[in-house]
Amino acid sequence: MSRAIVGRTDEIHIVERLLDDETEQPRALLIEGEAGIGKTTLFDGLLEMARERGFRSLSCRPTRSEMDLSYVGLMELLDGIGGDVVASLPPPQARVLNLILRREEPEGSFDRLSLAVAVHACIRAVTSTGPLLVAVDDVQWLDRPTVRTLAYSVRRLAGTRTCIAVVQRSEAARGWPFELDQAMSEGRIDAVRLGPVEPSGLSRILRTTLGWAPAWPRLLRIAELSGGNPFTALELARAFGGEGFEEHLDALPSGGAIDLARSRIGELAAPIREAVELASVPRSPTIDLLRRLAPAASDLRSALARAERAGVLALEGDRIRFAHPILAAAAYDSIPPDRRMELHRAVALLSDDLEERARHLAAAAEHPDAEVAMALEGAAEQAWRRGAPDAAARLQGMACRLTPPDDEEALALRRVAHGRLLHSAGDAPGAIEELRSVVGSLPPGVIRARALYHLMYVTRLSGALGRAVEYGLQAAHEATDDPTLQAEVYELLSRLSDDDVERKLDTARKGSAAIERLPDPDPEVVFYVRAALVEAEFYAGLGIHLERLEGLAPETKPRFPPVRTASRGDDLIGRLLAYDGRIDEGLSVLRGMYERASVESRSIMPAILGWMAEAEIMAGRFAQAAALAREAIERAEETGTVGGNPWEVGFHAVALAQLGYLDEAESAATRIVETAEEDPFVGPDQWPARLALGVAAMARGRSGAAAAHLSILDRSKREAGIREPRLCAHAGELVEALIGTGALEDATGALAGFEEDAARSGGRWSRGVAARCRALLCAVERRSDEALEAAERSLLELDGVPAPFERARTLLVTGQIRRRRREKGPARDALRAALSMFEELATPIWAERASAELARIPERGSGTELTPTEERIAHLAADGLTNKEIADRTFLSPKTVEVNLTRVYRKLGVRSRTALAGRFAGERPAVEP
Repeated sequence: MSRAIVGRTDEIHIVERLLDDETEQPRALLIEGEAGIGKTTLFDGLLEMARERGFRSLSCRPTRSEMDLSYVGLMELLDGIGGDVVASLPPPQARVLNLILRREEPEGSFDRLSLAVAVHACIRAVTSTGPLLVAVDDVQWLDRPTVRTLAYSVRRLAGTRTCIAVVQRSEAARGWPFELDQAMSEGRIDAVRLGPVEPSGLSRILRTTLGWAPAWPRLLRIAELSGGNPFTALELARAFGGEGFEEHLDALPSGGAIDLARSRIGELAAPIREAVELASVPRSPTIDLLRRLAPAASDLRSALARAERAGVLALEGDRIRFAHPILAAAAYDSIPPDRRMELHRAVALLSDDLEERARHLAAAAEHPDAEVAMALEGAAEQAWRRGAPDAAARLQGMACRLTPPDDEEALALRRVAHGRLLHSAGDAPGAIEELRSVVGSLPPGVIRARALYHLMYVTRLSGALGRAVEYGLQAAHEATDDPTLQAEVYELLSRLSDDDVERKLDTARKGSAAIERLPDPDPEVVFYVRAALVEAEFYAGLGIHLERLEGLAPETKPRFPPVRTASRGDDLIGRLLAYDGRIDEGLSVLRGMYERASVESRSIMPAILGWMAEAEIMAGRFAQAAALAREAIERAEETGTVGGNPWEVGFHAVALAQLGYLDEAESAATRIVETAEEDPFVGPDQWPARLALGVAAMARGRSGAAAAHLSILDRSKREAGIREPRLCAHAGELVEALIGTGALEDATGALAGFEEDAARSGGRWSRGVAARCRALLCAVERRSDEALEAAERSLLELDGVPAPFERARTLLVTGQIRRRRREKGPARDALRAALSMFEELATPIWAERASAELARIPERGSGTELTPTEERIAHLAADGLTNKEIADRTFLSPKTVEVNLTRVYRKLGVRSRTALAGRFAGERPAVEP
C-alpha cells in the first residue's frame, strides 16, 4: 500500500517507524496539513500498513456534521470490537459499553467516569491480544466527549504496544490532541506536516486517479494554482485540464477547493446529484435510510454507484461515505434552503437517537418552537448525563434560542441551565456572562434567586470570592418562598465564606433552619447543609468532626441542570482528611473527584488540583505540590483565567520557595498580592501568596520582610474569625520571623494565640509546631531547659504525624539547642537526622542550614565514618565530577555539596580531589552514579 502513496517517501518512513517499534510502550504520531493536502490518503495507507503487520485497528473518521453529537466518534471507534471482548469485562463496564454502542436500550444513562474507565478497560483488553492502532482522521471534528474519554485512556496505556495516529488540519491546530505531549514518554511522539506535492508527483496522482493527466505546461499551471494540493489539483484537472480550457486557468476560483467541489457536484446528472445531496444530510447515511427519505427516487443504488465511480462517494456495504470531507460540505451547501429543512425534518422523524433527532428538528425550525425547544432540552440533559457537557451546552443554547420569547419562565430557567452547562464544559467566562445576563433580565423572586445561586457558584470558582458572596446574600433573600432552594443557597454561601467565619457559621445554621421547615427534605440537600456546618466549625477552631456526616451521603441521581458537578461533598471530606493528618486518604478522595471532573466538569479541575497541592505541602512533598499547582494554573488558563487562580498560584509559590526557587516564588506571589491590592474581591485567595512571600523572605534571611508579610496574613485571618491554625498554616512561620527580628514581645503574643488555637482545635500537627516555636523562644531567652523540653514535646506531638518537613525542622531546632548546651553527641545525631530528611525532601536551603549547624560541632578525633550523603558525594567527587555536577546528580545545592566535601576532607585527612580519588582507588562505588 505504501508504494501507492505518491510523493510522501519521508512521511511513509515515519509511519513505518511508528508501526515497527516493538517496545511495549505507547507511541504516537500526529499528521498535520491543510485540507486536501493528502492527509486522508496517508491515513488510509497507515491503516493498510498496520493490517499487513498484524495490528488490530480502532479507527474513526469524524465529519463536521458530527462534531456536536456526543460520542459518535467513540461509537465508530469501538464498532469493530466484538461482543466477546465486551462480555469479558466486569458487568458494570460491559453495560456502559453496550449502552454507548446502542446494543442495549438507547436512552439509558451512565456515570461519565464509568464510561471512561470502561473504554480504557476495553482498549486494554484488546492490547492483551497483540499490537493495537488507535487512529483518528480529522480530529478537529471529533466530538468533545469522545476527545475527553480517549484522553483519559491515552494517559493510562503504559506497558502496552499501542500506536496512536491522529490527523489534524493545520489551520485548526490547537496543540496536541488528547494531550499526547503529556501522555507519551520522551522520544515516543512524532509529528509530520504534509507539504505540497511536486508537479511530477501530481502528474502521477492524476494518472492514477483519473486515468489521464494534462500536458506538462498545463500541469505546471495546475500545480501552481493548486499550490501542490492534490485534492485541488484533481478538481482543477477535472474542470479545466482538458483540451480547449486554457482560458480558464488564469486563477483559482475565489472559494478555492470548496467552490471547485460545488461546481463538480452541480455538473453531476440530476439523479446522481440528488442522491449525493441526500447523503450529505444524515449523520451516518446508509442506502436503506436514503430510500426511506426519498421513497419516490428511482434506482437509488445505481445513482450512488455512479457517484462512487465519479469519485464523490465510497460505498461500504450499506454504508455511504464521502470520498473527501470537502465534497460532503459542498453537497450539503448545494441543497436549496427549503429542501434542506424538509430533509432535516424527515431525518428527525426517522432517527431513533434523541440527540440527533433534536438537532435535525432545530435545523428545520424557521421560528421559535416550544416543542422543538423541549426536545432540545431533553437531548441536552441526556448528553450531560452521558458525560458530554460540551454537547449539552450547545444543545441547551439551541433550546434557549428556539424557546418562544413570551414563555418567560421557561426561557429564564433554560438560560440558567445553559450557564451552568457552559461552566461544566470549561467556558467559565461564557457561563458568568450568560448568568449575569439572566439575572439582569429578571425581577426579584425565586427564579432570579436560582440564577443568582448558580452565578455565585461559577463566580467563586473563577476566583472572585467577594462578588460570589454578594450574589449569595441576594439569592438567599429572594429564595424565601422556596425553603429547599434557600437551604442550598445558605449552604453554598457558608462554604464560600472563608473571609468571614461569623457569616460562615451563621449561614450554615440558617441552612439547617430552612431544612427544618420542610416535612420531607431532600437527603442530598441535608447532607450538604450538615457538611457546611462541619466545615464552619472547623474554621472556627472547633476541630474536625467528619463523624457527623456518617450515613448522610446519599447516592442520588445528579440533578439537571448540574448543581454539584463532580463534587458530591468530596472537596470537603478530602480536605478535612488531609488537615486531620490522614493526608494520603484525603488525596485519594480528591483524586477520585479529579478523575470525575476530567470527564464531567473541567472548570472545577483547577480548584481540586490546588487542594491536592495544599495537601502535598502539608506532607512535605514540595516537588509534587509544585507539579500539581502548575497543572492547576494551566487548567485555569484553559478555562479562561489568565495566569491562573490566586489560590493555586499562591500555593505554587509556597512549594517553589521551599524547593529553593526563590525568585520564581516571589515573582508569582507578588503578582497575586498586587492584584489583590487593586481588586478587593480577591480576598482570602491571596493568603497563600502572602505565606509564600514570608517563606521566601525567611529563606533569604530577611526576617523583617517575612514578619511584615506574615503579620498581614495573620491579621487578615483573625479579622475573618479563623481560629484553625492548619488553614494556610502561617503561625509557626510568623513566630520564627518575629524572633528573627528580635521582637520577642510580639513573638510571645503571637505564640500565645497560636498555642491557644492549637489546643482548641485538637490537631497534633498544630500542637507540634507550636511547641517548636516555644522551644525557639525559650532558647533565645536563654531558658535552655525549657527550650529542650519544648523541642522534645514537639517531636512527641509530631511522632506518627505524616509531616516529615516539620519533624526535620524540629530536629534542627533540637540539635541547635543541644549544641549550645555542649551536648555534642545528641546534637550531632539530631542534626544529621534533620539533614538527611531535608535532603530527602529536596529542600536545599534547609539542608544547608542543617549542614552549617553540623559544621559548628567539632569532630571527635580523626574518625573516618562518613554519613550516607557524605559518602555518596565523596565517591562522585573522586570520579571527577564538579560540585555543580554533583549537585545536579544528588538534587542538592552546590553550597551543600561544598560543605559536605569540607567535612569529608577533614574526616579522611585529605586535601584534594586527587588524594580523595587515591583513597577510593580500587573500591566499588557505594552508590551508583
